[in-house]
Parts: sequence; C-alpha cells; structure tokens
Amino acid sequence: MSGAAHHNHGLGLSSSFNTALVVMLSNLCFSLRGMHQKLFRSTPLGSSSSPSSVMVAGGGGPSYDDAALQYHMQRCGVFLFVVPAILWEGAGTMGKLWELGTTVGLLRSGVAGKYVFLAVINGAAFTSYNLASTYILSRISVVHHAALNCIRRLFAIVVTSVVFGVSITPLSAVGIVVSVVCFASFTRHKLRRMNRPRPLSSLLPMSAV
Repeated sequence: MSGAAHHNHGLGLSSSFNTALVVMLSNLCFSLRGMHQKLFRSTPLGSSSSPSSVMVAGGGGPSYDDAALQYHMQRCGVFLFVVPAILWEGAGTMGKLWELGTTVGLLRSGVAGKYVFLAVINGAAFTSYNLASTYILSRISVVHHAALNCIRRLFAIVVTSVVFGVSITPLSAVGIVVSVVCFASFTRHKLRRMNRPRPLSSLLPMSAV
C-alpha cells in the first residue's frame, strides 16, 4: 500500500509539473504572438490605419484590420494543429462516437444536438475572447497588454469557478492575490512615470541666440 501511495503521489507530481509546463508554454506563445503582432503592425502591410480593402501604397497588397488579422491567425492555427489532432485523437474520437451511436444513439439521445449547441457557444466565446485581445493589442504596448491579459485571465478563472462550481484552492487564491497586487503595482508605476516631467533632449533644435 505504501508503494502504491508513493506511486500515485509521483504520478500526481508528474501531472502537476506537466500541467504547469504546458501553461507556461501557452503563456509564452501568447506573449510572442503579441510581440509579433506589434511588429507586423509596424509594417505597411500590417498597418491598421487603413481598412483591409484598401491597397497599400506601392502595391504591397491589402492591409489587415483586427478582424481580418485574427481570422488569418486562427486559420494558420487550424492548419498547424488539425493534422496532429487527427493523428493523435482521431481514432479514439471515432471509437467513442461509434460506441455512443450504437449504445444510446447520438441523435435519439440528444447528445449530438447538445454537443453542437455547446460547441457553437464555446466557439463564439473563444472568438470574442481572442478578437478583443487583438483589438486591444493594436492600441496599447505589449507590456501593458500582458498586464491586462493577466487580469483578464483571472476574471475568466473566477467566473468559471462560480458558474461551474469549481472550488478555488488556497494555492489558487494566493496566485490570484499575487496577480492582482502585481497588476496594481504595474499600474501605479506606469502612472507615476507618465506624470513625471521628461527632461529635455540634447537632440532637440535650439532657438537662435
């Protein structure tokens, strides 16, 4: 029994480590996406000053507004992950669908209709979530967007916990408090820096004496 307990404890630690690693990589990729979006916006092709239907001067092609940019990013994501998803999860998913179809009936039991409804709701929420991020990032800095993204995710975690009845552990509560305190500190120092008078640059032209 002791060996089984240690084995389960090791599996739990391994699972927690893998989960933390996936979350860290996800946040890193999200930040890199924001950085590359800002770099893309600094080019004529990615300039958001003109609508997507207007050709950029010089024949460089159409510029992209926030909705078009988000659409192309999601399309690239689908192309990148649809093949691995089919290879790794396709057989298992088809097996489960066949099992449900032969035992309870997908249409007769209402499982298919409920899944389609939830998929549409989830897709709309996911699209709105990421489109809002893309829209805001076009108007603020990457650092400010990362700070706002932290609060946005906290809001999503709290709302999800309340709606689905998921209890917030003491460790999760500590993480929430730390995130709020860090965001408040970032906002305070940003406001202080904005209100601080900037010194005159020696590169500015000086009036004739």
